[in-house]
Amino acid sequence: MEVLIGVFLSSLLIAGIVQLVVASVSAYRLQLSLSQLEESGRYARDVLISHISQAGYRPQPWENQLQLPALTNETLDGSSKPGDQLGLQRWSSHNCYGNENPVRDSDGQAAFYLMQARFRVNTSNNLAITCRYGPDASQLTTQINNFGLVEGVESMQVLFAEDRDGDKIADRWVTGQAWQRESDIRAVKVALLLSTSSPFDQPASGQITLLDETITPPGDGRLRRVSILTAAIRGRLK
Repeated sequence: MEVLIGVFLSSLLIAGIVQLVVASVSAYRLQLSLSQLEESGRYARDVLISHISQAGYRPQPWENQLQLPALTNETLDGSSKPGDQLGLQRWSSHNCYGNENPVRDSDGQAAFYLMQARFRVNTSNNLAITCRYGPDASQLTTQINNFGLVEGVESMQVLFAEDRDGDKIADRWVTGQAWQRESDIRAVKVALLLSTSSPFDQPASGQITLLDETITPPGDGRLRRVSILTAAIRGRLK
């Protein structure tokens, strides 16, 4: 009888320990996934802000005929998942990989070539970049093609701050290609919907609003977070 009581009590103790361990592991996975979502959002913001702020850059001195729009025709309003597409361009002495251009100008410095970058959410739910680099628009070489920068991005929505009255202050937010003049765009706002790779025992998120779009995510138990950034086109702040 004493042995049976001891076995019973030991079983209760072991069951309690197992439940405690399972709960601790679940809490750790949840916290780790939330941290990964925050880190993914932070990295995506850093990359996008870097490209947006430098869009339309041209070195000095410069010839007027070589000026170019900051936003390319690849900037499109997707109006649904996976969302919008953002196309940016600038003159740069470094290529898509960040390496200095081996071609030299008349002063012996790295020559400035045209860089065009397109951001979108691809079919693998990655925030992906395609980047082309070359002497001019007719001689671009694709160096990065649909490369996934950030995993677990389900949608990207983009709005553009337009200055319609020429006072250097944005008057309204518009969707891609809905502006009157591309040269009047002063800033870009981007919202990303990120999700975890693994499901959790969580209630459905309900509807999620990303700037001008409302999305109803599936009830798959995945954690979702919205990451929003606003970046000014630095060359147009003066």
